[in-house]
Amino acid sequence: MIVEVISSNKELENVRPFHVEHLLWGTKAIPRTYGYLGFVPDEGFYLKMVCEESEPLRTYENFLDPVYRDSAMEAFLQFEPQRGGRETAVYLNFEANANGALLAAYGSGRTYRTYFSKEELDLFGCTAAIEEDHWSFSIFIPIQVLENVYGSLNLGIGSRFTCNFYKISESKAIEHYASCFPIRSEIPSFHMPEYFGEARIGEHKDADAHLLYSPYAGVDIKQRKDNQEGIFMKIYKAADYKEMSRKAANIIASQVILKPDCVLGLATGSTPIGTYERLVSLYKEGNLDFSNVKTVNLDEYKGLPRTNDQSYYYFMHENLFDKVNIDPANTNLPDGMEPDSDKECARYEELIESLGGVDLQLLGLGHNGHIGFNEPADAFDKVTHCVDLQESTIEANKRFFASADDVPKQAYTMGIGTIMRAKKVLLVVSGEDKADIVAKAFFGPVTPAVPASILQMHGDVTLVADAAALSKIPQ
Repeated sequence: MIVEVISSNKELENVRPFHVEHLLWGTKAIPRTYGYLGFVPDEGFYLKMVCEESEPLRTYENFLDPVYRDSAMEAFLQFEPQRGGRETAVYLNFEANANGALLAAYGSGRTYRTYFSKEELDLFGCTAAIEEDHWSFSIFIPIQVLENVYGSLNLGIGSRFTCNFYKISESKAIEHYASCFPIRSEIPSFHMPEYFGEARIGEHKDADAHLLYSPYAGVDIKQRKDNQEGIFMKIYKAADYKEMSRKAANIIASQVILKPDCVLGLATGSTPIGTYERLVSLYKEGNLDFSNVKTVNLDEYKGLPRTNDQSYYYFMHENLFDKVNIDPANTNLPDGMEPDSDKECARYEELIESLGGVDLQLLGLGHNGHIGFNEPADAFDKVTHCVDLQESTIEANKRFFASADDVPKQAYTMGIGTIMRAKKVLLVVSGEDKADIVAKAFFGPVTPAVPASILQMHGDVTLVADAAALSKIPQ
């Protein structure tokens, strides 16, 4: 796990989230639970955990109350001991409910733990928030407090520690247990540092390392889905293309309503057209405001001017931008007329980062499993790059041109890593001709030979597809 360096807590939700999805000790399902952990040099760690639970049990209200008997989320951290005389490293536990009641302590085992003082608890600044469909808690863990426990730590880029994150309730009515890193013990206990996962403080670019070295490579998603039902992917079945478009547009509209200045990642091709038509209708009905929305598009053909009616710039203006109240200055696409590929790819990556990343990324799915123009390959491309289009993609796109010879042979596209950094991913798929690739991408192994399969590793993916496209998925 990479704990990204941030400059302030305002950047916390831009880091790659961790997910609490390993069900333990007979637990059948939990509300979707995830969190963000970032490190500010010379200050400390910022932590936010989120649970998609609409009515959490919350009876306790005071510091050091047994919140684990409510619905609670927990974070355990262990650093290397720097003081002599300790045979076993101590670890810290932070446990909170939806009231913001915080239980925090440290020690080398489950019993005889040392509870933090009132002054120290105040430093953590624990807060909780309850929204319509989720609740969250946030804390700050100062280096000062850590060094009071451990002695000098000299924390910075490259520093390593271990940790685990949990969802729990010991209330018999809703009893459940889940962890971020798996616990292979028959004894129910979160106080097992031997099962903590390794974390390293790293720069933002380090967070994509998992893309090339996935621990889930070759694992069948259906098995993982059965074991972790409802945790990591939502699949909405629509009767037909029209219903698919409506459902997808409603998801995007919800994102805009909840965060009016959100960053939308947009896709082109024939599949999203119905989604854009529905968004335009919602705007014209007075139900949607794009005035503060910013957009970044997945890709653009290299060598096509914006005035060409087959450029993606033209497509977006024709189907969305010119029909809603979005500020043209807030719309962004790769510059297909930039001949220097390295220059343009670097510019686009920097642009996305300057916007704070993508809040919701809309994707289509190619017949060969490509997303954007990320074609089947031997490895996942991490960042925006220039790609040579495969013959199958050229063939699929030739219907938009006078002939196959007119289809550009290269395109600029967001990389897999860029796509995976989006906070949410929305995939739209329609038609029986996509049924095979849907089954392969989302119920087969994770492999760069099927680029979309990497989405199995994303923590917040919604697939909206019509019945025909879902006709070959395992039941």
